[in-house]
Parts: sequence; structure tokens; C-alpha cells
Amino acid sequence: MKKVLVIVIILISLGVIGYGIYYVASHDFEIEREESEHNNVELNEGVVEASEDNTVTLVKTEEIEGSFVQTYDIVINGLEKTLEVAFLYRDNTSLKEQSLTGEYNGATLYAYYEEYDKVASGFDENMIASSFNEDNFAFIRGVDGESYLMIHTNIYDDGAGEEDKLYILNENLEFVSNDLVDYTGSTSEGMSIMSTYTSYALKGDEYPWYTDTFNACASPTNCHINVKIEDEQIYYLVPVLKEVLENTDEEEEITDYGELEERVYTIDEGSLSYEVVKRYTIIGVRGFTD
Repeated sequence: MKKVLVIVIILISLGVIGYGIYYVASHDFEIEREESEHNNVELNEGVVEASEDNTVTLVKTEEIEGSFVQTYDIVINGLEKTLEVAFLYRDNTSLKEQSLTGEYNGATLYAYYEEYDKVASGFDENMIASSFNEDNFAFIRGVDGESYLMIHTNIYDDGAGEEDKLYILNENLEFVSNDLVDYTGSTSEGMSIMSTYTSYALKGDEYPWYTDTFNACASPTNCHINVKIEDEQIYYLVPVLKEVLENTDEEEEITDYGELEERVYTIDEGSLSYEVVKRYTIIGVRGFTD
């Protein structure tokens, strides 16, 4: 009886070992691993979602012959890019004013003006890095599932008509700017976050302007914020102005300059599109028409 039991145990053991050898020899573990890695694609009907690991890193700020260059490493949609902002230093000795402007691809991202008494002190890397850095960048997702880079400027109000803007760039770091106008109604590559020199009075004293989440206003006085980011959409207050001729009759008052449209923008395939959600009648303009 014991011999029979031993034989049975041996046969079972041989069977288990044989099955194990067969499974290892015939099963393709690499295919299973690949199927596991791509399982998220199948669940999303073959559409690979844009990477959540979009990052902006300020690598260095260096001085070059009195001016400066900032270098950023950008990771967007899984691609690694380099973006450089060139800062030009100027010293106007006749006005005793020194200035620094930072530009990327023709767009002014940073501007600072400062008066001095005797001799210009100049600027250094730390001053620039503390004024313009990673905090001026953000990402937004388009309806196409791709990520886009946003840059909001830091423009010092010197009374000369500078304004903060929001720029949108694709993964090739090119401006996405179709159909955009600024706060004066002129064609622009960026959205006017806040204008320092143009303001509108609206019929019924309506006040549609947004909260200053960009820290664009130096003071709450005349602080009209035109841009809001919400749920991967960009809300933008855009003036659509009429051509108002100079009035020869001093008693006749202009009461309709056009409309201020509240538009909601989305991004798809590298282009902007919008719908108008509300319109306001402009009854007064201050700034560039004065």
C-alpha cells in the first residue's frame, strides 16, 4: 500500500513539473507585458492621453555683455524643448532712466523701468529671476487632448502704454494667435490681461471684469482684468469697436462706441475658437481715443 502511495506521489510531481516546463516554453511573457503597458490605450479607444508631466524649469539666468538671457527647459506632451528669453538693458542718461525688457520671438514678456539720481546701478541675475520665472508659465489642455503652454507677462506700468498679456504656445513653442485682438481692438499675438491705458464705461454701469489672479494690477484703482482661466477654457473680454468719427456738433454726445464681448476660447489642433456668451454696450472710452 505504501509503495502504491509513493508511486502516486511521484507521478503527480512529475506531472506538475512537466506542465511547468511546457508553460514556460510556450508562453510569451513579452507580449503579455506589452499588452499590459498599452491597456490604457485600448480603454481610451486608441487615443493616448497627453502626458500629465508637463514642466517648466528655469535652468539659468546669465549675463552677456550687460544684457541677460534666461534659459528654460520645457517638457510638453512628452517632448523636451528649450525656450530662451533675451533681456536687453538700456541706460537713458539724458532722462536718468534705466530699463530692462525681456523678449521671446518678438513678444515682450517682461519690462521694467526705473529712474535714478546720479549713476545707473544696473540689474543682476537675481533681480531678473525673482521678477520673471517659472511662475509666469502654466499649461492648458486643448479639446484635442494636447497640452499648450501659456506665458503671462510682467510689464511695469510706466504710463507709456504697456500692458500685461497672455500668450499661448503649441508644443513647437510657436504662438497660437489666430483671430486674437488686444484691448484696443488691434490684431495681437496675445490676450490683454490688463491694459494700463485703455478703459471702457459700460451701459448700466455693468462690471464684467475678473478677479486679478495674475497679480497684474499694481493698485486696485482702474484695475480691469480681461482674462480668466477656468475648466481648460479661457474667458476673454474683447472690444468690438465702431468707427466713431470726430463729432463736429459739440452738443451731440456719443453714447455707443461698440460692444465688449465676453468670449470663451478653446484650443483645437493648434487653433483658437470661441463663442460669445455675453455682450455689453460701450458708452465711454478713455485712453487711446483721448
